Formats: sequence, C-alpha cells, structure tokens
Amino acid sequence: MPIYWQTTVSDDAPRHPSLSWANWKNDKFQAWNRDAQIEEEIKLPESFIIVAEWRCVKWYLADKGWVWSNEVYSFAKEPLTIRSNNGEILYSWLWADIKDKVKALWLKLTKNVHYVDPDKTDELRTFCIKGAWLKAWLETFADENKFAAANHLVCFDKVENWKTWSVKYTFPRFSICDALSQEQKNVQQSWWAKLAAYQEKVNTTADEAKNDEVAKNDVDELPF
Repeated sequence: MPIYWQTTVSDDAPRHPSLSWANWKNDKFQAWNRDAQIEEEIKLPESFIIVAEWRCVKWYLADKGWVWSNEVYSFAKEPLTIRSNNGEILYSWLWADIKDKVKALWLKLTKNVHYVDPDKTDELRTFCIKGAWLKAWLETFADENKFAAANHLVCFDKVENWKTWSVKYTFPRFSICDALSQEQKNVQQSWWAKLAAYQEKVNTTADEAKNDEVAKNDVDELPF
C-alpha cells in the first residue's frame, strides 16, 4: 500500500485535509483510494486553483518500509521530522543539517501541490511531483511566471515524452491560464487557512514526539 498522505502515525493524530494524493505513473495520474484500498486513476480538471506547494521527503526502504516527513514550505526555515512507518523518528532538524544523511538513504525530495477544482471547491486534492517532472514544473513557473500560480488558474497542458540515454518516460506539462476571480481567491485563502491549521497541529505533534525521543535516549541533543 503506497504511503502518500501520512505525516503522523497515531490514530488520534490530525488528518490531512486533502482527499487524494496522486502520482504520475504509467502515463497517467493514479491515487490510493483509502476506502477501497486500491490504486485508481485520477482525472485532473482542465484548470485548477493551487492552494499550496509544500515540500517533503518520502521513499520506500527495504529495512524500514515507507519513510516520510512532515510537509514544509521552506527547507531553510522549517524543520523536517523524518519517520518510518512504525513510528521511529530517523531525523528531525533543518534540511541543511540532515541532508547528507537523508541523501545517503536515497530518500526522494517531493513537492506536494495542493489544489482545488473550480467546480468542486469543497474538495482539496493533491498531486506529488518528483524527478524529471519536478524540473518541468519549475521551468513552467520560472522567471516572469514565478508567482503566477498564486494569482492564476493552472491548466494541464499535455503529456511530454522524454528520453535519457536508453530510458524512455513521460511527464505532464502545465501552463498558466486565466487570472483568478475574487471568488476563486477567497476559496484559495479559505483552504490555505485550513492547511495552515493542520500544519500547526502536526508541528506540535512532531515537537512532542521529538522531545519524547530525546528523553528516551537521555541525551542533551537529538540522537543522530
């Protein structure tokens, strides 16, 4: 079962507002259906409102299973708490302090794009970007379009074919569309507030878990 949404472990932990987490796989978007326990294809709307772009770390390790971190807006300012599926905290600190340890485990950096369909504004959904697709996404929102996603609809443009040496793959391309209406901006801000409230709860939980880990190991600093 793919782990796309967890940032905390216990049953009473805060639940992420997003209903689905899609990855680009086999030339289409696929997401894990938590109720049906199956992976299913997700159709993106022709255009959508981006609520937030947050970063995290996640991957599958043979000896620990799925490993993931909390989401952050800025690696430079916000600490990551990286944990395994059994709740073990592997690292918890700023990215600059743990990046070498994370890269040594081959964990993958991922950008989570939280979005809303303009025709279904009561639902927040997410697609996850990594690898070649991340490069394409950054190119779309570079230079003069750097802040366009905050004020415009984004459109799913096309599927692009690519080849690196003998490996062929595809990834989706996006483009900037019409400016957001005031009503759409209100939707964006409302969902942003819900995400921020969720983040605050997650960060509180992570701080408590980190303090428990320090106490358990009876040391003066985090057990790297």
